[in-house]
Amino acid sequence: MRNLGLLQRFSCVDLSLPGSPQCLTIRSETGTVLVASELAITEFDPRTEEVYKEVSLTADDYLPEDGSGVVVAIQDLPDQESVCVATASGDVILYNLNTSQVLECVGSVESGLTGMTWSPDQELVTLTTGQETIIMMTKDFEPITEVAINQDDFGEDKFITVGWGKKETQFHGSEGKQAAQWKAAEVQPALPWDDRKPRITWRGDGQFFAVSAVCPQTGARKVRIWNRECVLQATSEVVNGLEQLLCWKPSGSLIASTQRHPNKHSVVFMEKNGLLHGDFTLPFGKEQVKVKELLWNSDSTVLAVWMEDLKPRENDHPNTYIQLWTVGNYHWYLKQSLHFGNEALRAPVCVCWDPEKPLRLHLLTRGWASYTYDWGWSTQHIWGM
Repeated sequence: MRNLGLLQRFSCVDLSLPGSPQCLTIRSETGTVLVASELAITEFDPRTEEVYKEVSLTADDYLPEDGSGVVVAIQDLPDQESVCVATASGDVILYNLNTSQVLECVGSVESGLTGMTWSPDQELVTLTTGQETIIMMTKDFEPITEVAINQDDFGEDKFITVGWGKKETQFHGSEGKQAAQWKAAEVQPALPWDDRKPRITWRGDGQFFAVSAVCPQTGARKVRIWNRECVLQATSEVVNGLEQLLCWKPSGSLIASTQRHPNKHSVVFMEKNGLLHGDFTLPFGKEQVKVKELLWNSDSTVLAVWMEDLKPRENDHPNTYIQLWTVGNYHWYLKQSLHFGNEALRAPVCVCWDPEKPLRLHLLTRGWASYTYDWGWSTQHIWGM
């Protein structure tokens, strides 16, 4: 059996940087970390603790000086030698890392921004707005289109049901004839702790992206799949208990999310047509944790599940966990579990895989401690007697 072992860990526990970390990205050319706070963008080396750049986000009033500003996303753009930042107030800001030019606002959305996601080839950028729309632009920030996230139409890949494909005519096995008497499931609204913000994730080849959003009619989450031209392709089936997380496997086969069932809490997988295809159960009680992020590594071999306690004890901060899962022979295996305790400053606030080294995991805690984990595969042989 292949195991995932820790080869080395770098830690920087004495970083003294402005504000509180909100999101990070890895500069692929140098391996340095670019992190945005409510006050600044900072570049540092996680192996040496050396700080290379610190650029204020408040000096030109992109974010308020009182620290109430929010950065919703940050992205390294190696081809442009720049870093791009999107703020909740609606600004898209570009900063050239080599020339250290002043911050440039390349666009602004009056209704504010809830997310920014770049295509894997970094030719396109998608923004989600406060008016529940998707704005697609070129890498030069030229607008291509703006569409509503919530659409009534299923999409171009609408199912064609002839005979076998119909619910009433499918073979139901041991469920018996009653299973053919299909009734529309009662749609349950999104869970109380859902932040109700849309999530965007791109497929590894950049030809499609998926969006999870709360449907205004039902209050439940739906996943929609769009092509590179921002044309709707498919809409997911009704999935009660579907949570806000969404991450497309880079190899393109499945989209990961999470679902809370009456008796368990699962990571579930969805195909490009919006139908569920497989799942595994998390090793916690059904009401014990909430999942903060799902993160596939770059070669699709490891899925990181970042969680925290759903209902911490009174006067306690929630415990935080990161688990690394792999799949083999259609079975999911827990390979590593990191537990960060319930101290507020030790809790991770930013977690991401390295874009160049598939088994390198980066994280930053609320107290400005940086950790870099290098994992490696090893094969355990069991010899017969």
